[in-house]
Amino acid sequence: MSIQIYKPNKSNTGFAFSFYIAENQKNQNPTLFLNAIAQHSWDSKKRIGSFSGSKSDPEKNISIKFNEFECGAIISAISRRFEWSTYHAFEDNKTQIRLTPWDKQVKSTKINQQTKEAYETTTEVPAFGLSITRNGNQTFKIPLEPGESECIKILCETVIRKICEKNIFSKKPEVKPSEDYDF
Repeated sequence: MSIQIYKPNKSNTGFAFSFYIAENQKNQNPTLFLNAIAQHSWDSKKRIGSFSGSKSDPEKNISIKFNEFECGAIISAISRRFEWSTYHAFEDNKTQIRLTPWDKQVKSTKINQQTKEAYETTTEVPAFGLSITRNGNQTFKIPLEPGESECIKILCETVIRKICEKNIFSKKPEVKPSEDYDF
């Protein structure tokens, strides 16, 4: 199960983020992983960006592993629209991760029912920004549309559900009669 979000741009400053569930090698629990990669190029004729040229540059991509408590915090932040941040340290890397809510302005066309004339209106929709800063100088960031945020939330819920199924529901409880009860 995975979600890929590509946000290239003509300024060649876009990113692609991939969220997926895989097994943690340490404890075999389902785990949420995130890979981010910087945009490598922009084809102005086709109006598409490419990321593949950044694969081999370790400063242009990053991998993050989220535990179940971080997944719970992400769910809470998206559901309640507050900023969440965490800090990861691995080997020589110090990484700051931030999920920040913002209100995106969306234009739409409506029809006046009395005059039948079309007019434009602007609505605010709940969006998020996800930024990852490694060692203070390598930043990976992506804006998340409302639907993308909800999909990430569901992916986090799935991780937690799978961990519960593996660690709690798959083990049969050992029931011992108590001296306090007559069986």
